[in-house]
Amino acid sequence: MNIGERIRDRRLQLGWSQERLAREACRVAGVGPEKLGRQEIYRYETGRRTPRDWLAPVAQALGLSVQALSGGQPDADSLSGIWHSRYTYESTKRGQVTRHHYVVVRQLGNRLHGESLPGSNDSPIFLDFTKDGPALTGTWTERTAAEGYYRGAVYHGALQLLVEMTGRSMDGLWIGFDKSFTVNSGPWSLTYETADTSRRALSRFNRPPAG
Repeated sequence: MNIGERIRDRRLQLGWSQERLAREACRVAGVGPEKLGRQEIYRYETGRRTPRDWLAPVAQALGLSVQALSGGQPDADSLSGIWHSRYTYESTKRGQVTRHHYVVVRQLGNRLHGESLPGSNDSPIFLDFTKDGPALTGTWTERTAAEGYYRGAVYHGALQLLVEMTGRSMDGLWIGFDKSFTVNSGPWSLTYETADTSRRALSRFNRPPAG
C-alpha cells in the first residue's frame, strides 16, 4: 500500500471528504484554506503527486505519525475510533447510576474530541481533551434527554483519564456540579471497540451498549 492509498483509507475511516482533509491539514499547518484544496488531496490519493512539504500536516490532520503514513505501520499513539464509555454518579433519589454510551473519538495531533452516537443513549455526551503522554485532560458536557429524569438539563465538568499501555482502555475521574451546584465526582472509563469509523461501523454501534 502506498502513501496515497493510506491517506485515502484513513480519510474514509474518519468519514471525511477530501475537502475536509484539505481544510484540516491547512489548519494544522497554520495557513489559509486556499493553500491546499480538494484537487490536491485527490492527486495525493491517486498517486499523481506526492505530499512532500504537506506530508507532516496531512499526517497530523489524520491523527497519524509521518512514519505511520509513509511506512504503513499502525500508529499505536492514535486513539481515534469508537469507544464504550461508562461513568458513574450518585443520584439522591436513585442511588448509584452508571451511564453507557458509544463514543466516536477523533484525534488530531494532541487534541481529541469525542461525541456519543445518538442511538447509544438519549442523553448525548461531548468530550474534549489535550493529550500529554498517557494523560488526557479536558472537559465533558452532557445534554440530558428532554423527556428523561433530568428534563433536558445540561451539565458540564472536567475529566482526566490515563491511557492504559496497550491503548485499549482509559480510566480516570470526572468532576462537576449537579443541579443544586454541589460538586460531585466519580469514575469514568472508556474501552476500545474499533478504529473503524466508517458509516457501516457507526451504524453498527448506533445502539445502547450492553451493560
